[in-house]
This record gives sequence, structure tokens and C-alpha cells, in this order.
Amino acid sequence: MKVLELQSIQREEFGLYYRKLFTAEVVLELLSKTIKAPVSFIIETSPLGTKTIDVDIDANNLLNYPLLPVRSAIKKFIQELDAQGVLP
Repeated sequence: MKVLELQSIQREEFGLYYRKLFTAEVVLELLSKTIKAPVSFIIETSPLGTKTIDVDIDANNLLNYPLLPVRSAIKKFIQELDAQGVLP
């Protein structure tokens, strides 16, 4: 299982400055098939500067694959994008 990319990333306005809400479409490679699924995630920054990422994925396309490794791979991919400054 591999996260290939996040497409059409959009940042939604949220009332709190330390929480960033995003929606996107994730492209995954699962068992030699490419699958797209809608995903939303929140990046929350604590007062000490540590970031927490919460991921919510629509799992209708992933019925034959466990969600825990998918969520952790998406979180890692989002952390890399955030560190590179690519997210809007």
C-alpha cells in the first residue's frame, strides 16, 4: 500500500487559528490497483508547537483493505507535505 498523491487540496476556513481544516482526494496504490477516495484532515498546532493530524477517509472504496495502515500512511504523507510547505 502506497500513497501516491493528494489531489485538489482545499483549505476550509475554520474559526480557530491553530486548527487548519483541509479536504482533498487521496490516490492510493492498493494491491496493484490505483484507488481514489475523498479525505478530510485537520492539522492542529499545540501551544508548544507540536502538530497533531486527524484524518477522516471515506472508506467505501477500501472495503477489502484495513483502514489503520491507510490512515497512518496518509498521516505520514500529510506530515511530509506540511514540512515542505506545499499545503495551502
